[in-house]
Amino acid sequence: MKTPLGPLALLAALSLLAQGAGAGPKPVEFDFVAPDNPSVGNPYARELWAEVTTPSGLRLQLPAYYADGGLFAVRARPDEAGAYRFGGVSETTLGIKKTGLIVSLVTPAEFQNTARTRLPSILINPKDPRQFMRSDGLPYVPVGANLAWRPDGKPDTVGYYQQAFPAFARANLNWMRIWMAHWDGLNLDWLPPGMGPSPKPGFMSEDVAQSWDRILAAAEDNGVYVQVVLQHHGQVTTVNDSNWAGNPWNAANPGGFLKSPEDFFTDANAQVITLLKYRYIVARWGWSPAVVAWELFNEVHWSDAFRHGREADVARWHSSMATSLRLIDVYGHLVTTSTENLRSPIYEKMDYYQPHLYAANLVAAARTFVPPLASLDRPAFYGEEGDDHQPVSDEVKKAGLNLIPPVWASIMGQGTMAAQPWNGWQILEQGRLNELGAVFRFVAVTRMAQQPGLQPFTAVVDCAEKAPLRIAAGEFWQRRDPADIDYPLDGSEPLGAADVPATLVGSDSGRADGFADHVTYRLDVPAATTVRVLVDSTAAGGGGLEAELDGAGVASHQWAAGAGAPSPAEVDFKLPAGKHTLLLHNPGPDWIGIPAVEIGIRVPALALVGRRNDHYIAAWIWHRTNLYALEPTAPVSGTVLLGDVPAGTWKVTWWDTEKGVPGEPKVVSHPGGTLRLQTPPILRHAAVALARAP
Repeated sequence: MKTPLGPLALLAALSLLAQGAGAGPKPVEFDFVAPDNPSVGNPYARELWAEVTTPSGLRLQLPAYYADGGLFAVRARPDEAGAYRFGGVSETTLGIKKTGLIVSLVTPAEFQNTARTRLPSILINPKDPRQFMRSDGLPYVPVGANLAWRPDGKPDTVGYYQQAFPAFARANLNWMRIWMAHWDGLNLDWLPPGMGPSPKPGFMSEDVAQSWDRILAAAEDNGVYVQVVLQHHGQVTTVNDSNWAGNPWNAANPGGFLKSPEDFFTDANAQVITLLKYRYIVARWGWSPAVVAWELFNEVHWSDAFRHGREADVARWHSSMATSLRLIDVYGHLVTTSTENLRSPIYEKMDYYQPHLYAANLVAAARTFVPPLASLDRPAFYGEEGDDHQPVSDEVKKAGLNLIPPVWASIMGQGTMAAQPWNGWQILEQGRLNELGAVFRFVAVTRMAQQPGLQPFTAVVDCAEKAPLRIAAGEFWQRRDPADIDYPLDGSEPLGAADVPATLVGSDSGRADGFADHVTYRLDVPAATTVRVLVDSTAAGGGGLEAELDGAGVASHQWAAGAGAPSPAEVDFKLPAGKHTLLLHNPGPDWIGIPAVEIGIRVPALALVGRRNDHYIAAWIWHRTNLYALEPTAPVSGTVLLGDVPAGTWKVTWWDTEKGVPGEPKVVSHPGGTLRLQTPPILRHAAVALARAP
């Protein structure tokens, strides 16, 4: 029986994983005492720079940080064996005026380093700016999950992560996202109850800093990269998940100075203090290659400034902070932020796009980006993918059956970088990390990320078992132009399925805010049928539905204001065989919710999406009925109809997506054209890779 490949085995075979668990090196650190600067009363506000010479003779000017107890420290990356030497110290003021200092070293002036860091740092690939690469030239494909903070019931924050990192490593996961959250004791200047008063603005908590020392050391030890989230929207909003009332910078609190959350992005004092905080962060942890990126903000679009029309202010803040970080960070960590609109000027100075995904149909939505990935100039992947709006039962969510399939779908669309599940706590607790690691093993072993010119595709999987065809809602309350979708009725899964709206917004204000009031479907109907448009909700102000077929009205209904649950909950009409254009429109006055359009025909129970070129084909196949079923029916086999497959000898390897292991490959001689590929029995989902011999 095959077992999952361990990190060391994958490293030897593919050089795509960092080395496995084991004590990693510590930073090269020099501690010193600096003379007082009477003009700077806060030691954390001093801009000290120390020269460190590496064993190869490279002279680095590194930011130093206040290490408490009257000491300052500078940390260098231990990426060479041999002697690191401490040099001169200088001080700048607001990054401009530079003065040399005479300091007293507490540690020896020379450090003999024997244990080099094992993790390569992560960069943008200069040959393909939409991909990541490691500093050793090998590709980096992030696959992991969010562990934003320690979950309730776990008493020790640091201990939680010290257990999570080796678990991620054993599952071959190489990415984790952690917030500097105050409630978890990980915010340097905002402490939770029980840790004492928060530091005055501009000061840092040494206890919190030591927690981050240990967390990033554990990440380094286990070869798992961390996306460090510096700020989150709750700190500067009065609505979504608001923490503004407790913010130490809130003028309503002792020592606070911001009159409103919006001022965070424009107040000169706030900007200077934030820059000094970020300087401290880079000086203390910038040595670590385990930091894949500094993420400036989680979901900044929920901040009051953004919501109140001050996106330009938020964008300027992002540009300023990113520029400052790059001036300080000698080791060149990537900088990103997370907001849903990839066209926003907030992304101008970011190294990669980091949208979040909380769609109704996650399998469909995870395959696409708006705008399309091919039009973007940088890497992009969903930093959060969550099931808040997924139409499955609470029992299914509790069982975790819905957590991993969207990740598989995400690598079978416009890009090969996985969507990162938000529910990382649950995946870890339920022992499903290996299922998530299966995605990485598939990408790594089949060398999917290194295949040129892969294009998303779908294909029919012919099988005896059938399932009802439902055009299910894809996006959920997204600001998008009205969708115009060619929707096949043969059981294939178009990229356009992601654009199927869950709501039609009929108000003038809603349309002005970017929401659509109609959707168009282009259908080729094999036989006459009856269409049912399901309506599960309406606004308090009421709403309506008008259906037009080829320009002629075929059905309509108006739901009155304050009527509660919509009645009727569906609108039916006849659909003749042939090619048709179906328009669904909400005339207002407000929104209606449409979870699905049932076409009244049945399609194969197995569905398929994938990516391909002339030499490589990868696909993920799922059972429409069983995918999220608590009690699945029997497995189903079928025949994949792969069109336009070039002639040649193809190696076909099916993958067990639960265990994350490949089956025995089979060689197929193909004359060209449609390749009929027999599937194994599929209970929930499976994957397959085809590679053509040179």
